[in-house]
Amino acid sequence: MKDKIRLVGWIFIFVVCIGILFLGIRFIMVKDQHTEELMELPNPLTEVKSADEMRLYLGYNVPVILDKDVDKYIVIGNDKYANHGRIIYKDKSQFDIEKDIDDPSGIYGGVKAKEESISGINIELYTYEDTSYAIWKYNDYAYSYSMINSDENNLNIEVNKIIKIIR
Repeated sequence: MKDKIRLVGWIFIFVVCIGILFLGIRFIMVKDQHTEELMELPNPLTEVKSADEMRLYLGYNVPVILDKDVDKYIVIGNDKYANHGRIIYKDKSQFDIEKDIDDPSGIYGGVKAKEESISGINIELYTYEDTSYAIWKYNDYAYSYSMINSDENNLNIEVNKIIKIIR
């Protein structure tokens, strides 16, 4: 009888150990799946080759104005993963996008010039020294587009192009 109890005890311990081992392997697999979804950044500011490559780092699409020449595609991250996309065009205009924030522009000290609506999206227009820029939110993303030495009309034209892409 003691041998049967002892055998049941060893079987119980064996089953518990197998269960713990299974849960540990499952935890590692789930953790590895998550890290494969997004690419890690070698440093917080990384230049990439295309909007498609930006999507690999960010996990979302970044709209690109098709009739403008791109100078740089940049992903910016905190800690380990990218969360901010930036496109700098050859004319030195700049587009920024980030999820779950209010202002991705990186411009501090700007003066709000006015608010307007483009295609039903509220846009805030700002100026800072010789830079005009617009900030808006759509769905879970915040957007910013800035231009140096430009008038409000040109800024609105470019913002309109981006809004047509994201809608």
